[in-house]
Amino acid sequence: MTGLLRKRFKILLERIKVPRRLVRGVLHLTGQYRRGLRNAYDIRLHKFDIELNRLPAAFDGYRFLVMGDLHIDSELHIMPRVKKILAGTPAEALLLLGDYRYRLSGAPDVAMKHISRIVRQTQAEIFAVRGNHDSKAMMHDLRAMGVRVLDNQSAVIRRDGQSLWLVGVDEPHYDKEDDLPLALSDVPEEACKILLAHTAEIYAQAAACGVDFYLCGHTHGGQINIKGIGPVITNVKAPRRFARGFWRYKQMAGYTTTGVGASAVPVRFNCPPEIVLFTLRKKKTDVDANQPSDN
Repeated sequence: MTGLLRKRFKILLERIKVPRRLVRGVLHLTGQYRRGLRNAYDIRLHKFDIELNRLPAAFDGYRFLVMGDLHIDSELHIMPRVKKILAGTPAEALLLLGDYRYRLSGAPDVAMKHISRIVRQTQAEIFAVRGNHDSKAMMHDLRAMGVRVLDNQSAVIRRDGQSLWLVGVDEPHYDKEDDLPLALSDVPEEACKILLAHTAEIYAQAAACGVDFYLCGHTHGGQINIKGIGPVITNVKAPRRFARGFWRYKQMAGYTTTGVGASAVPVRFNCPPEIVLFTLRKKKTDVDANQPSDN
C-alpha cells in the first residue's frame, strides 16, 4: 500500500462508526474475542522520565501517576489489578483524566464506589478532570472524596519555595465546556504548567498559552490497532499521531495515555491498557552540562 493510499485509508477508518454488536460478533466468529478480552485485562505500568525546560529545581524527581478512561463499572473486573499497581507504585500525585464510568448516562453509583476504593488505596494527592462519559454530579462526588477536581481551574504545588502548576479543563470533546484562559487566570506566565484535559483537541491553544506538558486520554490509543495502519478509530479532532503515547507540538510536550479500561467492546488488540508513572526531570542546559560533577 502506497503512502497516499494508506493515508486515505486511515481517513476513511476515522469516519466509520462501527456498531459494538457487530464488532463483538465478528470477533466471536473469527475466534479472536477471548484473545482481545485477555489483552484488555493486561494492564501495564509504564514508567517514563520527562524533561521540562522550566521545571523548578525543587521538583526534579517529582513523581505522578496518570490514569485515564477507567470505565470502571464495565464488564471488565479490573479493580484487583489497578489496586495492585497503585499499592506498589509510590508517587506524590495521582492524575485522573476522565471517563470514570462505562456508559454515557445512567446511575454512576457502581463507578463511584470503585473510584472511592481507588482514592482510599493511594496516599498521593489526587487531581481529576471530567470526561465525556462523566456527569457534573459525579465530579461533585469526587470532591466529596477529597479529590481536587480541576474544572477550568489550576492548583499550585509548592516545594522549597518553588512552584509547579497543574491546570485542568472541563470536558473539551462533546460538551466543549473547556475554558483554558479561565483555568490559567491565576497562573504566572513564566510558571511551569502541566495541563490535564480529557482529549488532545485543544493542543494548539495550549501551546499558544505556554503549557509545558499536556496530558490527555479519551482515544484508548485506538483500543483496536492494525499493524502497519494503527488505530482503527481515534474519535478525536487532533492529528492521528496524538492518539497514543508521546507527541510534541511546537515547544509543548504531550502524552496521550491508552487508558485503563475499555469502551464499547471489552477487547484490545496491539494496544495494551496502562497506568503511567512519570518522573519529572529538570532539563539540563549547556551551562549545566559543562559543570564539574561531584563524582
